[in-house]
Amino acid sequence: MLAEMNKSQLEILEAAADCFANYGADAVSIDDIARHLHATKGRIYHHFRSKSELLCAVRMRSVSLMFDQIAPIVDSIDDPLEAMKKMAFTHVQLILGHHSFHRVVSEDFRVFFNRSTTPDERRQIQEIIDKRTAYENLFREVLRKGMKSGVFAERPISLTVHSLITLLNSPSIWYSPRPNQTQDDRDVIARDLAQMALGALGVKDA
Repeated sequence: MLAEMNKSQLEILEAAADCFANYGADAVSIDDIARHLHATKGRIYHHFRSKSELLCAVRMRSVSLMFDQIAPIVDSIDDPLEAMKKMAFTHVQLILGHHSFHRVVSEDFRVFFNRSTTPDERRQIQEIIDKRTAYENLFREVLRKGMKSGVFAERPISLTVHSLITLLNSPSIWYSPRPNQTQDDRDVIARDLAQMALGALGVKDA
């Protein structure tokens, strides 16, 4: 869905994510997105056939941003504790750096899925679900390794994965980007949340 997006498409996604995040997907129209983009509806419809397709693209970009940054960490760091430290920190950094995209994903996805009736919409949504599952599996892999070696507390893996990611996703709900906030400020938040996540896994002095 996102493999070959050009600059114009990405600009449309940025505008759509801002609108969906600020006002809610139900309340936003293509007209609203066009105004936010200072463009015509024709520019949007040239790339996206409907608001539902645009919403799917925003959601897919959110999970793809995560997967593309976290997968190399899992592949390159064998130690589960060091891998999880970097994964948790990077995850929160991405939430803070692309806040609108991740805020959209925090809305009730199942309601959106149940309202979608066309085969194409359901195909797109299934692609998002599959990508999100693949992302969660990266954490499962590292958690299993860490539990087996005794680095992390032994707990049900599914419960641990979903609770951990919920914690790391929390800035999508309570964080509000501020113009004067620096990257260092965001890094402090990311480090603090990563330490909290590791503490929840039973790591002392994380």
